[in-house]
Amino acid sequence: MAVVGTGVVGLAAALGCAQRGLRVRLIGPTPRLFEAAGDGPAPPGGGRPARFDPRIYAISEGSRRLLTDCKVWAQIDPARTCPVSRMQVAGDAGGRLRFDAYASCTERLATIGEESALLRALWLGCAMTPGIEHIPLQFHAATFDGGATRVHLVEGADGAATQMECDLLIGADGKNSSVRAAAGISAHAKPYGHIAFVANFACEHPHDGVAYQWFTPDEGIVALLPLPGNHVSLVWSAPDALAPQLESLPLPEFQRRVTERSGSVLGALEILGDRHAFPLRRLVVDRLVRPGLALMGDAAHVVHPLAGQGLNLGLQDVADLLLHLDTRESWRGIGDLVLLRRYERARAEPIALMRGTVGALATLFATPDAATRRLRNAGMSLVDALPPIKNALVRHALG
Repeated sequence: MAVVGTGVVGLAAALGCAQRGLRVRLIGPTPRLFEAAGDGPAPPGGGRPARFDPRIYAISEGSRRLLTDCKVWAQIDPARTCPVSRMQVAGDAGGRLRFDAYASCTERLATIGEESALLRALWLGCAMTPGIEHIPLQFHAATFDGGATRVHLVEGADGAATQMECDLLIGADGKNSSVRAAAGISAHAKPYGHIAFVANFACEHPHDGVAYQWFTPDEGIVALLPLPGNHVSLVWSAPDALAPQLESLPLPEFQRRVTERSGSVLGALEILGDRHAFPLRRLVVDRLVRPGLALMGDAAHVVHPLAGQGLNLGLQDVADLLLHLDTRESWRGIGDLVLLRRYERARAEPIALMRGTVGALATLFATPDAATRRLRNAGMSLVDALPPIKNALVRHALG
C-alpha cells in the first residue's frame, strides 16, 4: 500500500498499517518540526520568543487511544501537553455552558498538545517500524485499472518521473489533495466567512486546566486553550469584516485586544512569538473511496475549528480504517471496494454530524437578530442546567 501525506493523519495511517504487517510506502517530504525558541531573540513587532508550536490541537480520548495503540503517545513529552479539566462557554447575552471532567466521571475532557510533538513521535515510530519505506518525492498522478493502483511520482517541479504499484492508495495530503483530484473525486468548498487567528500567550493568572470560549455576533468566536504552565493558545475565528483590523494591529495592541475580549479572565496576556491567520472554509467531498483508494483527514473533510475536532475526525478516520482492515475476510484484498465502502459508511455519520453541528453553531451565533440572540443564550443555559445532556455531549466528544 502507499500513503500520500506526511502530516499527523498520514503518519498515523502508515504506522498503524505497518504494525499490522502491511508493507507501506510513505510518500511526501520529511515533516518540518517546530523548535521552541527558548530565551532567544524576540520576534519583530514585540512580544516574547515562541515557546510553543502555533499549531495547537485539542486531542480527544479516542485519538489518544489510537496513538497509544500505535505506541507513540508514550513518546510525547508530558511536560509539553496539558489536560483540560473544565470548559466554560459564554454566549453574548448571559448564556453559559460549563463542562467538568470530574462531574462527567472522566479523567479529562481533552489533552492540549502541539502538532510538532505529534509529528516527532509519529515520525520516530515510522522510522523504527519495519515495513515502512519513506519516498521523499512529490505525488503527481494515479491511474486505477481495477487490479492495482499505479502511482506516478516526480522529484521536484521539473524532476524525473517514477512510478510504483500498490493495492491501496491512501490520500492524506490535506485539503488541496492531489490524490483526490487524481481519483476524480469532486470537492466542494464554501467559506465560513471567518478568518482564524492563532497565537500563544503567557497569562498573568493560572488557568487551572480550564478552556474558555466566547461566542459573539460581531467579533466571532474566541477560544483560549490551556498550555503547560501559565500559558494559553488563542483561536479567534473573526468575521471577515473584522479580520483586517486585527491583522493590522501591532503585536502589543493585539495582545491588549485579546485580553479585553477575554474579559481579563486570566489577567494580562503577553504574546509568545507571532500571530498567524488563515481563512476558514468548509470542505465536502462526494465520496471517500473508490477501488484501490481511500481518503482521510483534511483530504476527506474540513470543518470549522470552533469545536476543535478537525484533527480528531482525521485520526478517527485512521482508527476506523484500521478496524476494518483487522476484521476483513482473509480472502479480501485491502483495496477491495466492498471493504473500503465499509470504512466509508462508518465515517459518514460522524463526519456529517460534526459538520452540521459546527456549521449550525457558527451560523447561529453570527445572526444579530434580537430574538435569535435571546433564544440561543436561553438554549445554552438550559443545556447547562441538564447534567445528563451535558454528560452525553462529553461522552460524544471523547470519541
